[in-house]
Amino acid sequence: MKTRIKNQKMNLNGMIFVVAATLMFAPALLNAQEQDTTRTLFKSTVKVSEMWVPEVKINSIQGDIGTLIGFYGGALINRSFLLGISGGVNLGHPRVNYGYFGGIGQFIYKPGNLLHFSSQLLLAYGSTKDYENPKSGLLDNFWNISGAHFFVMEPGVNLELNLSKRLTLAAGISYRYVSGLNENDENVSITHVTNKDLSGLNFNIGLKFGKEKKVKS
Repeated sequence: MKTRIKNQKMNLNGMIFVVAATLMFAPALLNAQEQDTTRTLFKSTVKVSEMWVPEVKINSIQGDIGTLIGFYGGALINRSFLLGISGGVNLGHPRVNYGYFGGIGQFIYKPGNLLHFSSQLLLAYGSTKDYENPKSGLLDNFWNISGAHFFVMEPGVNLELNLSKRLTLAAGISYRYVSGLNENDENVSITHVTNKDLSGLNFNIGLKFGKEKKVKS
């Protein structure tokens, strides 16, 4: 009985010690949280928008005019710097079927102006494959592009028109550099498309859709 009472007293003393220690150190812990000096990449004033842009590109390959349907988008920082992804697939070229997927960086100059400019750089990985049958419609072999692979670097400039606060029309020109294509690949034995064929000027038009949100520090 005496041992039980002794154990209860020890447990009570232990609880009193824990409570006292908590009350003693709590102010210090709260003060440390209030004085948190953690540094972050983005300040509380930095605004990030989600921007997604469907686009159409018009180009010439092996003397034939074709169209490519694509997109790009991602995080837009302070409405001026876009970092994101981009992709596209041939839609209208009658003989050469190709597509690409990669990353894009874009700088927008004075986005608050009604008319303004932007510049961009696309880096991507692409693929091309001959049509199994002559193309008779826009969507023939639309996704059947896995064949000979190549790399794409495409700088460009755009003229942009603000239609509303969250909608912008962009039209521009870019130059596509293609390298790494094996021109003897069996997947291009009909068209014999080359790196030089796939390289060239593109005329681009797209609509920018944005959704604004604020990054907390």
